[in-house]
Amino acid sequence: MTDDDRLQRLLRSALPPIGDTDRGSSRDLWPLVVDRLHGKAEWSWLDVGLAAIVVALLLIVPEWLWLLAYHL
Repeated sequence: MTDDDRLQRLLRSALPPIGDTDRGSSRDLWPLVVDRLHGKAEWSWLDVGLAAIVVALLLIVPEWLWLLAYHL
């Protein structure tokens, strides 16, 4: 048995055949997408922390404001 045969056998055991593709998904996911798009955007702790770091750095080194303005 070559390595290619072994790899092919392992891939076939890991990925079962798709089967019937006409039945579609088990549920409709579009309403979940629409709800998420219309939902309120929330700030995470990471967003707040990064904003605080940027503000602190701009207070320490105000010359960097030009660099920030250039990239926005």
